[in-house]
Amino acid sequence: PGDVPSPANPPSGCRFRTRCWKARDRCATETPVLAVPSGLAGPAAHASACHFAEEHAEVRA
Repeated sequence: PGDVPSPANPPSGCRFRTRCWKARDRCATETPVLAVPSGLAGPAAHASACHFAEEHAEVRA
């Protein structure tokens, strides 16, 4: 659900925030960095550009 952003005029901050159920105020102002959450290894260790990837990794572990 949510709005698919225009590639010609992407939203500020995280480009997925308009359709992310975990988006917060920070997502509108800061672009997240692509990184692998700490504590993950093997097949579970994949890069994510999300301010809250660490939080999500704890739930999945």
